[in-house]
Amino acid sequence: MDYKKVYDKTKELIMDYLRVDEKEILPETNLVDELCADSIALVELGFRFSETFSIPMVEGDSELYVMKNLVDYIYEKIENK
Repeated sequence: MDYKKVYDKTKELIMDYLRVDEKEILPETNLVDELCADSIALVELGFRFSETFSIPMVEGDSELYVMKNLVDYIYEKIENK
């Protein structure tokens, strides 16, 4: 899976779960500070990322709350499978 597909699918999962508009999610968007994702939302999204991309559960590292960092992390996990 190429980087753009990982980015787009990650964005789609976030939009669906948090019910936010596509325009609200940019590479520098912070899921907690800007999209108001709480701890329950972060865990649920972690499960969805894990299930969708067949990777280990995404850890609760605050660096991963930023969209670009999250996509980089997921992409790296996919590449290293």
